[in-house]
Amino acid sequence: MQPVVAYLEAPVRPTKSPKCDQTFVSRIGGPQNGTFTAPLLHNHRNHSRQCLYTFLAGPGQRVEVVFKSFNLRGSPPDGSAVGELPSCVHEYMDIYSEVQSSEPAELINSPFGGRYCGAIPPRRRISMYRAVAISFFSNKNVSTDLFEGTFRFINASEYEIGIPIAGSPCSYTITPSMSINKTGALISPTYPGAYPKDMSCTYQFLGESNQRVRLEFRDFDLFFGGPHCPFDYVKVYDGPDNSSALIGTYCGQQRNLVLYSSESSLFVHFYTLPRTANSQNRGFKGIYEFSESFVKLDFIRENDGIHIRGSECDQKILSNKESTGFVLSPNYPYPYIQKTVCRYFIYGMQDAQHLERVRLEFISFNIPKVEHKDKGESNCTDGYLKIYLKGQETADAYDKFDYELCGNETQRVISDGPRLAMVFSSGELQGRGFKGKYTFETEYKIPGTAAPDGTCSFTYVSSSKKRGELNSPRYPSNYPSDTNCSYLFLAEPNEQVTIVFDHFKIKADNNVNATAGSYGSGACFEDWLEMYVVYRDNNDRLLGRYCGLTAPGPVESPRGAVGLRITLHTDQESVASGFKARYFFESAKSDAGDCGGNFSNEDSGIITSPNYPAGYKAPGRGMASNACNWVMTARAGYKLSINFEQFGLEGDPANRGCPAAVLRLWVNVDSDQPPLELCGEKPPIEHWHYISTGQTARISFTTSDKTVGAQGFRIVWTEIQDSGPGPPSIGLLCESTYHFQCAAGYCISDKLRCDGVKNCGPGDDSDELHCITEAAEEDHDVLIIITLVVASSLICLLCTLCHSRRKRRNHVRQLGLHRNAHYDSQTSATAGLSSSRRHLQSGGASIAGSLHGINSGTLIIPPAPLPPTSVPPPPHICIAGVDMSHGLMNDDDDDEDDDDLELDEDQLAADIFINDVHFDEDNIDHVNQMANV
Repeated sequence: MQPVVAYLEAPVRPTKSPKCDQTFVSRIGGPQNGTFTAPLLHNHRNHSRQCLYTFLAGPGQRVEVVFKSFNLRGSPPDGSAVGELPSCVHEYMDIYSEVQSSEPAELINSPFGGRYCGAIPPRRRISMYRAVAISFFSNKNVSTDLFEGTFRFINASEYEIGIPIAGSPCSYTITPSMSINKTGALISPTYPGAYPKDMSCTYQFLGESNQRVRLEFRDFDLFFGGPHCPFDYVKVYDGPDNSSALIGTYCGQQRNLVLYSSESSLFVHFYTLPRTANSQNRGFKGIYEFSESFVKLDFIRENDGIHIRGSECDQKILSNKESTGFVLSPNYPYPYIQKTVCRYFIYGMQDAQHLERVRLEFISFNIPKVEHKDKGESNCTDGYLKIYLKGQETADAYDKFDYELCGNETQRVISDGPRLAMVFSSGELQGRGFKGKYTFETEYKIPGTAAPDGTCSFTYVSSSKKRGELNSPRYPSNYPSDTNCSYLFLAEPNEQVTIVFDHFKIKADNNVNATAGSYGSGACFEDWLEMYVVYRDNNDRLLGRYCGLTAPGPVESPRGAVGLRITLHTDQESVASGFKARYFFESAKSDAGDCGGNFSNEDSGIITSPNYPAGYKAPGRGMASNACNWVMTARAGYKLSINFEQFGLEGDPANRGCPAAVLRLWVNVDSDQPPLELCGEKPPIEHWHYISTGQTARISFTTSDKTVGAQGFRIVWTEIQDSGPGPPSIGLLCESTYHFQCAAGYCISDKLRCDGVKNCGPGDDSDELHCITEAAEEDHDVLIIITLVVASSLICLLCTLCHSRRKRRNHVRQLGLHRNAHYDSQTSATAGLSSSRRHLQSGGASIAGSLHGINSGTLIIPPAPLPPTSVPPPPHICIAGVDMSHGLMNDDDDDEDDDDLELDEDQLAADIFINDVHFDEDNIDHVNQMANV
C-alpha cells in the first residue's frame, strides 16, 4: 500500500486542548448505530484544531458511515470534492476506510481515502476491515454545525462470497456446494460504499461438468476512463482463470449485464488503479447461479455459427463469401426449452472489396400461437421469432422488427444490407422450433428489379417506372472486384429509352492514362462499361466501351429497338467509385428524331446542328433529350466523303467524356463496329475527314437535360466514286466525263464544281479553283463576238440617228434595250453557261442566249473546251427588229420606217443595255473604237 504520511501533515501543528476526539465501539448488547457531529470549538487565538473520530466494529462486523450534512468552509477547485490534493487548506476532513488497527499511531500507515471540504459531502463508506477513522481539521475562530452523519455496524458475512484465497482480502473461490440453491450474491469489497483504490480482487466460479454459470450484475458503478476501460475495470473470462478466453471488460455504469459461461467455469477480476484521488464509485452487486437447465450449445453447428461468449445461446454466423448453411432453434428437432431467449446475428461480408446481403428461407417452422377463443383469433404473445432486416440491433432497437413469426408459417426474407438478426423467445408453450437455410449473396445496392438468382442483373421495365436512377454496385463506395453486372432497359413498342450519365469513374488500364481513360473505343481491357442497343431479334449492337473518367454521351434508343443494355465488368485488381446515371422512358420519335433527315440520290449535302452557328440549346422543359438523326445513302458504286468543317460541342473526350452532348458517326452501318463519338472542339488546323466503308453512313447528335450549349457543327458530305474494297485509290481515273477529279484523287460530280462548297475534302480546293480567271480566258471568243455585234449595232444606230434628224419624225420604235436589269448573284449559273457554250459552238446562238448567266460584277463560267480561234460572224443578226443580214442598214426601207427611229445621243452614250448586258462609259469608248475600224 502507498504511504500517505505527507497527506496527514498539517500546515500548522494542531493543539490538543480542548480535547475533541471521539470513539464509537461496537459491544455485545450495546448500540449498533448512532450519530456524530462536528465539535463546538472557540478558537479566539486562531490556533488550529484537529479532531479524530474512530469507529470500531466487533468481530464479524464492518462499519458503515453516511454523511447527512456537510458544509466545511472553503470553495475547493474542481476535483477536490472527490479527494484531490492539495485542495482544502483552512478546514477539511480526511477519511480512512481501510484501517486495520484501532491504535491512533497506526492511522498513519493506513491507505488514505481522500480529503474533503466545501458543501459536497463524501459518499457512503464501508470499512474494508473493522474500523473507519475520520480526521477533522480547522484553523477558523468558531467551528459549529459543519457536518453531521450516522454510523452503524453491519454483518461482514455478505462480503465473504466463497472460500477466501490466501494473500488477498477480497479474492474467493465459489462452488455450487456452498449454497443449497446453487445461487448466491456477488458483491464488491465495500459495496455500496466507495470502493478503495489500488485493489485487485478475483472471483473463481467452478461448477460441475454438466453445469453452466450465470452472472447477473444488478448494480454496476465503476470509474469510467474510456471505452477500453484503462483504469478501473471488471474482466470476465470464460474459464477457470485469466488465461481463458475473455468474455468482456466492463467499467462505467452497466445495466442489465448478464453473462453466461460456455462450460462449467467462470473467472472474474476486479481491479482499481493506484492513484491519489478517490473515485467514490460504489462498485458492483449481483447474483450468480450454477445450473444444468441452461441451454445446451450443441444446436449451434460448428461449421455454421459461433457461440457469442457471455450469452446463454446467442450465436453469430459470418459469411465465407457467398456461403450458405442452416440455422436452428435450441434443441432442434426436439421441443425447445421454455422461457428461453436466443439471438441470431447473421452477417455478410462488408469491406473495401465486398458487400453482401442475407437471404433466409425456412424449411421447418413450429412455434405455437396463443389462441383467444373468445375473440376468435390467435397471436404471438407467448413464443415468437422476430426478424430484423435493417440492422436495428446495432442501435438496440429490438422493438422495431420487420417480421414477427409464430404458428406454422414460413417466410422467405432478404436483408436490406449485410445484416440479418433474429430474436427467438420460447415462452410458456413448447414447440418443435425451426430450421432455416441462409445464403449470403453479394449486395449491389442497385435500384431496379434484381435477378432471382442473386446475380448482378437488373431489369428496368417502362410499365413499372417511367424514370429513375441506376448506379454501379455499392455506389458511391467503390464497386467490388471480379464482378459482372447487367442493366436491361425495356421500352414499350411506342417508346424510346434515354440514359444520361451524371458520374463516371471506372478503373483504367495500366497502358491507358488514368485521367484520360479511353473514350468509346475498345482500349479498355481490365474494367469497363459497355452500352448496347437491343433489337427484337436479340441482335444487340455495341455503342461503345468506356473506362477512366470519360463518361459516355447521352444515348437514345433508335426507333424500332426494344431498348438499351449496359454491362459493367471488373477484374480482380483495384477498383474505383463507378458510375451513376438516370433513365427515361418517353414516347417514340420519328426515325429522324427531333431534327435530321434522310438523303439519297444526291451528289452532296450540308449537315448543321440546330440553330448553327448561333449555338444549339438544351431540350425543352420536361424532356430528357433531343436527338437529330441523319442517314446518307450513296448510289451504287459510290461511297461517302464526310468532312467536319466546323465542330464545337461541350465536353472533353480525353478527360471527362461527353456527358451532356455527343455526336455519333457510323461509317459502316451494316457492321457491328461501334460508332465514333465526338465532342469538344476541333482545332482549326486539324482535319476530321471520314470515308464510309459502304454506301450508307449515319450521324446522330444527342443532347441531354444537362446541356449548356455551344456553337455546334457544320459537316459537308459528298458522294465519291467507289474504287472497290478499302479507301478510295488516289489518282483513280474518273469513269465518266461528268465527273471531276479532285487534286486528292477523289472523283466527284462535275455539277459540284464552282458551287461555293469544298467537296473535295479538307485541304483540297481544286473543285473551287480558277472559276473566275479561266472563265474569262476560255470565253474570250465569245466576248469578241459580243464586241462585233455591239459595234455593228452602234453603226446602225448612228445611221438611224442621222436619218431621224433628217426626217424629224417623233415616233420611236422599241429597240429591245433594257435598263438596270442585273443578274441575281444567288441564282446558279452552271446550266445557263453550259447552254451558252453549246449555242456558240453550234453557230446559231442569239445574243440573249449567249449572255445568259453573265453578271456585271462577277462572271463565273466553269472551264470548257476552247472554241476555234477564228469564229465566223453569225449569218443572221437582228438588233431590236432591224434586219442586218445584208448590211448594217437596209437602205431600201421606206422613210416611214426610218422615221420611227429617233434616239437621244446623250442617253445612248451614258447608258446602253443590250439584252441584260450593261456597258458603262469605258465600254462605249471601246465600242466607238471598234466602230471606227
